[in-house]
Order: sequence, then structure tokens, then C-alpha cells
Amino acid sequence: MSFALVMALGACSTNAENTPSETSSDNMQSEAVNTEINGATNAPVSEKETNEALAAGEEKVPASLPKDFPLPQDVEITTAHSSETDGKKSVLLIFSTKESMADVSKLYKDYFDAQKLDEAGQTIDDNNLIIQGMNMEKKHSWSMIGGPLASPQEDIIQLTVTWAEI
Repeated sequence: MSFALVMALGACSTNAENTPSETSSDNMQSEAVNTEINGATNAPVSEKETNEALAAGEEKVPASLPKDFPLPQDVEITTAHSSETDGKKSVLLIFSTKESMADVSKLYKDYFDAQKLDEAGQTIDDNNLIIQGMNMEKKHSWSMIGGPLASPQEDIIQLTVTWAEI
């Protein structure tokens, strides 16, 4: 089942150079684990939906994402998807930057620390940025996972963010 989920997540990427065969299995397993919010798995965005959204110019940050969410100066958004189910909004945002892993980690560690997430978990090191948690006061759930892409694009950090109203 994990393999099927990993393959579905791999199909979401619009970057032809980041195929599942070139992505480390550790990263794919981390992505599969971190697609869950409150025990419910988010439906992956199909490649067709992603391509249609990009073709329609929707590669900008979805309006539903909190306005204070910081993005690096050189951000390149590859997937931007928002939806609403039972009146609750959710967002999937995949983007990359050439900023250093240290700078990116500090930016998001500081942001999520300020969010005062409950039931939070963080893994931050030279190759991984994983932050998950909920802000019960604002009724928001967050998940962020990312790290450097595999060579030859080691200088690019790719991050996947899911946000949802709870």
C-alpha cells in the first residue's frame, strides 16, 4: 500500500527530472508518511490536474493559504492546489528554492514556532525539514516536508506543504 501511495505522489511532480526512480526511497517514504492530516489521507493531485492548473496560470499561492505564510524570495511554485470539503478549505503547495537548507530551515522553524502548534513534531537536519502539527486556536493543521533534491540538482531545496482547516 505504501508503494502505491509513493507512486501516486511521484506522479504529482511536474518536474520531469524528479521521477520516483531518481528520488531516494527515504524521501519517498517520508512524503508518504507526511501526507496525513489528522489521520485522514489527502487525495493526491493527479498529474492531469496539476498540468491543467499550471496551464491555467494557477501556479500562484492559493488564496486559502494563510497570508502570513512565508515564501523564499526566489520561490518557484510547481504545484498549487486548493479545495473545499464540507466547508473546510485545504491547500497543497509544492515549491522549490535555491536558498541554503540552513536558511530555509530557520525560516520555517521560526514560522511554525510562532504558530504554537499542538501535537507538533519536527525533524530538522542538513537533509530534512519535517514539521507537522495543529493550531487548535486557529483550527489549522500543517504539514511540511522537504530537503535538497538528488543530484544533479543538490543546490535546490524542494518543499511540500499541506494546510487544512480542522
